[in-house]
Amino acid sequence: MADNDHPRTKLNNELQRKYGPSAQDHLRWEVYSQGPPNALTWHATVYIDDMNHGYASSNTRGGAKDTAAETAYNHLKYERFSRR
Repeated sequence: MADNDHPRTKLNNELQRKYGPSAQDHLRWEVYSQGPPNALTWHATVYIDDMNHGYASSNTRGGAKDTAAETAYNHLKYERFSRR
């Protein structure tokens, strides 16, 4: 996967396009794990302007964040194209 195809990179690029240099001020992550230490499930929620734009769970922290970022990216992309 090329760096610019990575879900978190795509989300960052879309936020930069929308908000410019203040993009990170609009983004907030909530990440936590549940379960026994040998079988954790990671949960990640991405908030943009305090609105839930993506949620995912995975057996890895990065996997949960990547899937939540992909969902948020697709949501932002849909919003942008539906306004046209």
